[in-house]
Amino acid sequence: MGTIRSIRGTGRVLRVGATPVPHAEILDHVRPALARAGIDLHVEVFDTFDEPNHQLVAGTIDANFFQYLPFLEEFNSSSAQHLVPVAPVHIEPFALYSESVATLGAVPHYAQVALPGDPANVGRAMRILHDLGLLTLRAGELSAPGVDAVIDNPKQLLFKEIASAHLADVLADFDLVFLFGNYAMDRQIDLRSALYCDHANRDYAEYLVARQDNHQSEPIRLLATALQSESVRSFIARSYGGLVVPAF
Repeated sequence: MGTIRSIRGTGRVLRVGATPVPHAEILDHVRPALARAGIDLHVEVFDTFDEPNHQLVAGTIDANFFQYLPFLEEFNSSSAQHLVPVAPVHIEPFALYSESVATLGAVPHYAQVALPGDPANVGRAMRILHDLGLLTLRAGELSAPGVDAVIDNPKQLLFKEIASAHLADVLADFDLVFLFGNYAMDRQIDLRSALYCDHANRDYAEYLVARQDNHQSEPIRLLATALQSESVRSFIARSYGGLVVPAF
């Protein structure tokens, strides 16, 4: 389970799971607006992507805020669940980073590449490598490719899947590492120095997500409205140096 960040109030309790940066910070920002509407927001902070959807299904939390649609769709498909995307809030960067390689043209043969350890994000990483010309993917598998979709690998890149929360821990151990914006910002890693950064890609907007039985409830609707407010737009602009952008 994650850690609780809340200020106890007297309103209706709304429990939301989130990863720390920027999701929990954005939720903290809207807490006063929700309190004025009679909602006591409890934010449960998770350090990994593994638990928040399972906790939402179990009813331990009422909503979560950490994921984009491809990840949610993969979860729903693989677990036969029907979690509901409620509202897009922001877009984070996703970067190909290296501590040892200066440019894409300098990627060596047999470079070791650390990939995110889940199907949706492996696919995103492999498409980026394909688009950068570092490998070729089988044409019919460009939508959700895995490592086995590689048909041409001229530099003989070597791939290893790592749990997303630990990618920043292995920067010194791999030639190329894919980094999520939230984990990079949490570690103060400057993604402006990345070899490549997928920035402001609306296909990967981060959503508030709820269940079928509560996604239209008043507390969830009030939270969605607060998350898509001009106040949040301004908070994102002044807090994240342009790396995070609004998705609304």
